[in-house]
Amino acid sequence: MIRLGAPLSWLLSLLFSVSVMATELASPEQLEKSLAGLNETLKSDFDLSLLPELRALRRDAQTIDALEIVAQTLLLEGQIRQQYGDYQQSLVLHNDALQLAVERQDLALMAQSRLAIARLEMDLERYNYAQRSLDDVHQLIDQLHNKAQATPYVAHQLLLAHRLWQGYLYVLLGSYHQAVAALHTEDLVVTGTPEPLDKLLLVRAWALLKLGRYQQAQPILNQVAQSNILIRNQRMRIRFNLLQSMAWLQAGAFQKTLDTAMPALMETFTTRFLEEQADLQFVLSNAYVQLGDYQQAHLYLKRYALSKDALNFQKRNNKLLQLESQYALATQKQQLSLLEKDNAIQAQEIFRHQQILENTRLAQQRGALLLILALALLGFLYWRWQNKRYLSLLEEQVKQRTAELDERNRRLQALSYSDSLTGLHNRHYFFSAADKLLAQSQDVSQNTIFCLIDIDHFKQINDSYGHATGDVVLQQFAEVVTSQLRAQDELVRWGGEEFLLVMPQTDMTTAQQVVERLHNAVAQYVFSHDDQPLSCTCSIGFAAYPLRLADAQLASWEQVLELADNCLYRAKNGGRNAWVGLKLPAQPLAMTFEQLQQNMETFTVTSTQLAG
Repeated sequence: MIRLGAPLSWLLSLLFSVSVMATELASPEQLEKSLAGLNETLKSDFDLSLLPELRALRRDAQTIDALEIVAQTLLLEGQIRQQYGDYQQSLVLHNDALQLAVERQDLALMAQSRLAIARLEMDLERYNYAQRSLDDVHQLIDQLHNKAQATPYVAHQLLLAHRLWQGYLYVLLGSYHQAVAALHTEDLVVTGTPEPLDKLLLVRAWALLKLGRYQQAQPILNQVAQSNILIRNQRMRIRFNLLQSMAWLQAGAFQKTLDTAMPALMETFTTRFLEEQADLQFVLSNAYVQLGDYQQAHLYLKRYALSKDALNFQKRNNKLLQLESQYALATQKQQLSLLEKDNAIQAQEIFRHQQILENTRLAQQRGALLLILALALLGFLYWRWQNKRYLSLLEEQVKQRTAELDERNRRLQALSYSDSLTGLHNRHYFFSAADKLLAQSQDVSQNTIFCLIDIDHFKQINDSYGHATGDVVLQQFAEVVTSQLRAQDELVRWGGEEFLLVMPQTDMTTAQQVVERLHNAVAQYVFSHDDQPLSCTCSIGFAAYPLRLADAQLASWEQVLELADNCLYRAKNGGRNAWVGLKLPAQPLAMTFEQLQQNMETFTVTSTQLAG
């Protein structure tokens, strides 16, 4: 009798343990529980850090052929990538999920995939395609009711989601009456979590406010005010405050409008929600107009215009990426379809030859049969070699196209962070890199100076010499200012004729010297266009970050930037061609931010004082 050695017994035991462990990890109940946990997490925010968990869950589901869980993970990953602007990969993931649903003939999963595609088309402003997808979802829901393939809960959730996104599409198209009619809730029964119903109610309130019917919108907002979704989901909370401020504005409660919209706007500065930020700035501008504070109204209207420009630029980039992704996806599918047809034809041809060989085997001599079989084998091997060669060529083309798309994505990101006229970084770049730039400025000894620089009477240059001359002046102005800066300083085109200068690790004395130097350099520089000399001056306002206030509070960099903007306003209001800085004592101020704004005159230092 042969006895197994100790090493071989140990190896078999290890393989058995690994097999048992893999079976336990791939349990369908555990996979469904993990999927439910990820779904619950994504209700708060779409976090990129969840992608590795989704991919691991998808691999485990593929191991046990749990295709429904695979499709759900594809949809979730597509939604995450869509939130971060990766529309190419999002489109691929949604279509992969739809393909799985079609193969399984799962009507509920097909409806979910179509809804995800419709939401993607809305983000890309392809409203006709979005409506087609929503029409397909409506037909699938009717088939679910007729065939009873889904539970009443699933069918109800699909009906609620379809109604929500149909109403949202009507709002985007400006059909507010249709949106109000589509977003009715009389026949809906709240089951499970009420969050989808709360989203539907918010869209209905939005449509009513667009129609000026704030009396009907306010009860809806009161109903949603205590919703759990406003606590967990930051974007829904910001949208709720936006709608509430719009309702106060239409009701004539302008101070309540400011009290509601201002905190919501401050919350958007650390997010990627540019659309809500622009709408809040527009509401604040209208409220200040009604209150007679035209200076603040003009300030927020200007910020609204800048935010809309950034949002429109982002949408143009997204549309370009979407067109490229659709072209790449269609080309890849066409190539794969042609390859499948070619393989099928060749397989049929091989089968036919095999039938001929089989029918003639008894009628031919053994030598002829061996010769035919040898020739068939050589032909098959040659076909296999050609097929592998073709597949390798196709894979190389796909890799090359993927690399080209990656390079274009990197170029598009660089363009979104740069100003095309001056070559400087733009406002969008500063918002994305602000935390990194200010990471070393939490210590009082390592100040960061914010300087807002504005070209004096720039509108007169455009009106007198034309916008082409104004563009040349902006380019030369950027070159003059850059030549006076240090290596660590960062110059950003803030918008129009306004620039932002960030000077890290700089004390106030050095900041005054740098500002005075570049102020004089601009005044002494002779600007020219078509051999026509021009003289320009600039006004500057600056303040230091961090700024410590009463009760050990630390002002945000947005508030310090607002103080610098107020200093710029004082410099321009004092006759221009000057600078005004906010020089504070080293110890924390015994006052709030609002009190500091009211008493800024006490702490300002001007170019006139320095000259004296």
